[in-house]
Amino acid sequence: MKRRSSLLARVSGVILLTTAGIGGGAMLLSEHIVEGQRHQDLLRRAELVAATQADALSGPVWELDNRSAQRMIEALTGRDTAIRSIAVFETDRNDPLARTTSRNSPSVDEAGLVTVERPILLHGREGRVQTVGSLRIVYSAAEVRQATLDALIPVAGLLLLSLLGAMAVLGLTLNRMVLRPLRRLTQLASALAHGDYSARIDARRSDEIGVLADGFNRMAETVQDHTGMLENRVRERTEALAATNRAIMDSINYAQLIQSAILPGADTLSAGLTDHFVLWRPRDVVSGDFYVCRETADGFVIAVADCTGHGVPGAFMTMTASAILNNVLDLLGAEDPAAVLAAVDRKVRAALHQETEARGGTECFDNGLDLGICHIRPAEGRLVFAGARIPLLIVADGGVTELRGDRRSLGYRPAATRPAEENAGSNGSGEPFTNHSIALRPGQTFLMGTDGLADQNGGEQGHRFGRVRLCELLSQGGDGPLDRLKSNLECSLDRFQADREQRDDITLFGFRVRLRDAVAGSSTGTDRQAA
Repeated sequence: MKRRSSLLARVSGVILLTTAGIGGGAMLLSEHIVEGQRHQDLLRRAELVAATQADALSGPVWELDNRSAQRMIEALTGRDTAIRSIAVFETDRNDPLARTTSRNSPSVDEAGLVTVERPILLHGREGRVQTVGSLRIVYSAAEVRQATLDALIPVAGLLLLSLLGAMAVLGLTLNRMVLRPLRRLTQLASALAHGDYSARIDARRSDEIGVLADGFNRMAETVQDHTGMLENRVRERTEALAATNRAIMDSINYAQLIQSAILPGADTLSAGLTDHFVLWRPRDVVSGDFYVCRETADGFVIAVADCTGHGVPGAFMTMTASAILNNVLDLLGAEDPAAVLAAVDRKVRAALHQETEARGGTECFDNGLDLGICHIRPAEGRLVFAGARIPLLIVADGGVTELRGDRRSLGYRPAATRPAEENAGSNGSGEPFTNHSIALRPGQTFLMGTDGLADQNGGEQGHRFGRVRLCELLSQGGDGPLDRLKSNLECSLDRFQADREQRDDITLFGFRVRLRDAVAGSSTGTDRQAA
């Protein structure tokens, strides 16, 4: 995360550096000027002292009175601490007549010394002027430096106080006039970003901040107007979509009622069955699976079908296939389930116009169904089964027997019009379906179902429920009450599926046949004789 820096701190830093630079330059210039003035004062004072002392030394030098001259220059050195040394010379002689050096004077380099020489003149009675010697005074410039510093220290202190005061006043002014409105503007911008479109700032100022505040308020008003308009549009569209969805769901729910109406009722199922259950779970509201149970002249017929698709398309297919199946049963009867399968195959293909590839070859419409039919003849004690990819499971004596249906579906395009990969493993040669005849005896439980239950994925690895798991559950509870078997199957399926979506429509029809007394006794006797 990028670290934020204060605008006030940055502005104060710039002001501090700028003021310090200007103040430092001003101090250096002032030092140069003041030091120059002090140096000139020192020169004038040295000239004046040298002139005065030279006049006073004219007598002793003329008389060559070195003691008097020495006393005079020592007295001068004691009175003026700036004097470093004084030397008195006679005319035409290099050795000084008198000389003294200040002992308290600090050592300085040659650049810090000021040397003044004055001739020593003797004024005669007749107005004659004669040069009798010279006076050399060496002054130290250290006091010039110290005087300069003493003069600049108050100025530096005053400058520092002025700088601090200016920074304080500028900081307060900047915070009140610039930073505080900017912070407020930042807070309002954040509130606007979080959905508070009523955020506004005072824009009565006439400066740049006022212009910025006015621009922000205009932007907030525009955003609020556009957001309100969009929310109204979204609300209207949502209400329209909700109304459309309600209409669609009402239609689908009504379609579910119509589809449920074609399924056999409890009275029809109980007429010829000792016990039964139906596990019917559409993946959507309506299903692509259906089942049939109707009486015939010599018994009754039970059928389970799995049409192409699910939801609304599957439901349309169930209505078509159910009508065709009932029509075939009315025309042919149910004595030959294999013939019924073949007739349904032809009629579905004809109804869906799938006899040829005139509609675009492999891209044409191709739908159909899987169907299993059981014709039960209680008087004869027999059950005849034929299936198109739907098996019949028989639970008896704690075991499960599976009668597989033919590997061929109904209603799809002829095999000659299908791609090779679709024909693999499919009996599309038009061969007749196979009837399986089963002798009925007490204790048998029959089940027909679509592949939705076995193909449902679940568990930790997402595997299929599978026929092996289904057969284990049937062998464990197939001899007991069928309502309990249904409950066990539903609980096992729910635990296995957990929170995964249902993949396909699920239908499982389980039943036991109510045998006639003579048939039941014959079956028991046969079983006893066989035993």
